[in-house]
Amino acid sequence: MKALKFIFFSFIIGLFAISNARATHIRAGEITAKRISNTSLTYRVTLTTYTDQINGVTANEGQNTVNFYFGVTGVPLYTVKRKKKSLINTSTMCNVYDTTFTFPAQGRYTITCAITNRNANTVNLPGRTDEISFFVETTIFVNGSLGLNSTPVLLNIPIDTAGVGKRFIHNPGAFDADGDSLAYRLTIPKRDFGEGSGAGEAITGYRDPATLGTNTFTEDGSGPSTFRINSTTGDLIWDAPGKWTTPQYQINVAFIIEEWRKGANGQYSKIGEITRDMQIIVVETPNRRPILNVPNQICVEAGQKIEFKVTATDGDNNNVRITTNSGVYNRDASGVAASFVAPAEARFIPLNLIQRSPAEGNFSWETNCKHVREQAYDVLFKVEDFPGRFAVQLTDTRTVKIKVIPPRPRGLLARSTERGVELRWQRYPDCSITNAEMIVYRKEGCSNYIPAQCEIGLPASLGFVEIARISVKDTFFLDTKSENGKIYSYSIVASLAASEFVSIPSVPSNEACVGSELPLRAPVITNVSVESTETQTGRISVKWTRPLGFDSTEYKGPYQYKLYRATGINGGAFQLVTSISTRVIRGVADTVFVDGGLNTLQNGYTYKVAFLYENDKVLAESQVASSVRLTAVSDAQRVRINWQANVPWSNDNRRHRVYRESRTRPGTFNIIAEVSVGAVNTFTYVDDGTDRFPNDGVNTIQMKIDTSYCYKVETVGAYTRLPQLGLLNNLSQVACGSPIDNTPPCPPTFSSEEINCQNLDRKAICEANTISNKFSWRTPQSAGGVVCRVDILKYNIYYARYKDEQPKFLASVPATETSFTHTKPLQDGFAGCYYITAVNRLNIESAPSNIICKDNCPVVELPNVLTPNGDGKNDTFTPMTCSAFIKTISVEIYNRYGVKVYESSGNTLSWDGKSSNGTELPSGTYYYVSQVVIQRLDKADEIPTTIKGWIELIK
Repeated sequence: MKALKFIFFSFIIGLFAISNARATHIRAGEITAKRISNTSLTYRVTLTTYTDQINGVTANEGQNTVNFYFGVTGVPLYTVKRKKKSLINTSTMCNVYDTTFTFPAQGRYTITCAITNRNANTVNLPGRTDEISFFVETTIFVNGSLGLNSTPVLLNIPIDTAGVGKRFIHNPGAFDADGDSLAYRLTIPKRDFGEGSGAGEAITGYRDPATLGTNTFTEDGSGPSTFRINSTTGDLIWDAPGKWTTPQYQINVAFIIEEWRKGANGQYSKIGEITRDMQIIVVETPNRRPILNVPNQICVEAGQKIEFKVTATDGDNNNVRITTNSGVYNRDASGVAASFVAPAEARFIPLNLIQRSPAEGNFSWETNCKHVREQAYDVLFKVEDFPGRFAVQLTDTRTVKIKVIPPRPRGLLARSTERGVELRWQRYPDCSITNAEMIVYRKEGCSNYIPAQCEIGLPASLGFVEIARISVKDTFFLDTKSENGKIYSYSIVASLAASEFVSIPSVPSNEACVGSELPLRAPVITNVSVESTETQTGRISVKWTRPLGFDSTEYKGPYQYKLYRATGINGGAFQLVTSISTRVIRGVADTVFVDGGLNTLQNGYTYKVAFLYENDKVLAESQVASSVRLTAVSDAQRVRINWQANVPWSNDNRRHRVYRESRTRPGTFNIIAEVSVGAVNTFTYVDDGTDRFPNDGVNTIQMKIDTSYCYKVETVGAYTRLPQLGLLNNLSQVACGSPIDNTPPCPPTFSSEEINCQNLDRKAICEANTISNKFSWRTPQSAGGVVCRVDILKYNIYYARYKDEQPKFLASVPATETSFTHTKPLQDGFAGCYYITAVNRLNIESAPSNIICKDNCPVVELPNVLTPNGDGKNDTFTPMTCSAFIKTISVEIYNRYGVKVYESSGNTLSWDGKSSNGTELPSGTYYYVSQVVIQRLDKADEIPTTIKGWIELIK
């Protein structure tokens, strides 16, 4: 992650030369908003701009006010004063304009601001960029149920520098104080649609940065340059800038940050979006960038202190400075104190200190329950070097994601009593959070589950069932619905409300098991081992002990064992397998049985043994024990195997053996690994072909895609309270799996011709009566240094009519196609957003490509001559683009005396020179007033436009 930045900007003074005739100074900016009242729909709206201090000082000094448009019908442009300005560096001034506004009702509003003009010499915008206005917008959903919601704030300034031929990454440092989910997408910078209109339009002639200059290749030379934004992280990646005709040049790009909130139904809804327009300066430099080292994603339970070290080195041994931005510091982009998170905020020491390389800084944060939220906190770190007065400064940027989850309940104990099962645990931390509660879970049997780090909630696969919800302040619960004689496991989970609709579970407590004591005078099962894996003739060997503590003088014979079986490793309906007469003496093989005729390939089995005296009297039954069930899962270039068994002894904290069948000697299995296992969730192994158990010979192989490999596992366990039984070894059935290449295809590079409204062939559109959007794409050979898959089966195209809608599946085309045409109704026009994905033969779909959005031409032209003589020319007064792009259109026509003679409304206009009652009107000059709503990409742009004019009726 890298960017470039000037220490001294004297290198680029000529680049920013502008005309003195216009106020040309805007480089970048965005609009943010925050609701500030619980009793009204009042918002504080802030525009932050970044202006050119080299050639735009005079213009910026005069820009003491700007005009906001709030998207409210009848409310004119709102003049807003500049609140403050601060110098970011010698070339950039930060300006803040803010005001409060009360919206009249709930709804969707788009707040806009246009400023004249941008600074000069932006090479990816057409013509003289100092004659192009600057326009940004933010859309918010005003709704009382959203509380004191605010848009994200952007803590990284939108002026950055890139190096020719070097991979460039910028991150806006977006922070959402409400913990909403953020998504990112590219858009085209906009200009003012018309002075005072409050509307903007995409700048026609905008060029994708990846197409600029020469030598447009990725940094590693593996393919053509790309320019994209990561929809999840917000990383804006240009790999890599091309060479221009001058040693340095500048571009402007724009992207949208969407804000999504989770609702009561668990679904996410978009509640707003902001557009940032930013400037990137590209230079040629021999300087080597510094390298920043930060930890990977961090997850902690609230109450734990986070501490880690950030280090930076510079290959040229230049001095460096480490800086950091995030809402967790409670500082805004300019370093002024803010309130983004509850106290205490995080600290980074030293802050903004220039150090010799290697340099380091220390991050610390005392977390608490108020910091718990569903989304991770993004903490942005940046290192910049100081190479000397006449060199270009380089940077490296990294983001650390920090997840804070609720603290887990601790110290759970369970005890069987006459009233039921009593549960007790330690007092939960005082989180002072409304709607916090404790959830009690129970299951039959004991699984000894130990959750992984930050693994919140209980996996459904464990079989736990919720039995109660109680106050988080409680430390006791009585389960009165448990049944005597059954084995139960309990666990509790804390749930903290992060919002009205979102509750976040904690990591589960320890399990507390009751009823697992070995029954007296009962046999004890020691082995349930699979001897043969078949669909009809499979065999399982079952072994058990004589009854514990049995006294033949107390219980008279004859004696017998009854062996029962249930299908599945979780038990079920038990059926008698066999009865074995016994004299309960040593040396007689009457505690072993091989159960045959089984489908051990597809099923596991569970067994129990009953001991009977006096022929038919049951003295006791053993605990149930299942066979070991193995699954083999296809993985990328390897096979992942998992195994489990429900048994009364413990297989935990042992070394289990993994066997793989020889490809050259079918039926021969070699040990390839001894796996150290802990709790049940660690019973897994990934075979990459390496033999890690050389004692029986080395059988390392090269795993081949789509080749079947077969395995079995031998578990090792023991009864804690019966050490005399020794170690218990049991084999699973044989399971087979095939390595696959499950990496997704690379996203295609999506392209389409831009719509040129000035050269639109209106006649052809009207004759075809349809609109077509044409797209093409290519699949890159490599991406990020990784070779892309070539086994593409098809491409999926996704489409959304409006830009704030989630694109949905539109069509699939075979891999042989590299283009697609979407034919649409005339009224809808071009408007819509598209992206494409690649799908391989394993039905694995790539990430979305770049998104392409098209808008309709917001212009309706009406003729000024009407000759209704049936010659097919000017027979009706109708738009020159027929009904293309028109959502609604109404017209009122007046004669020269001001008398209304005709009116109509609908989605078409076709006046034939007659009055509203069908009377022929005389030739002459007529005046019209038309209200037109154009179908647009953004619903907020679908506002009525008034067109006035005259028409000559000739008969």
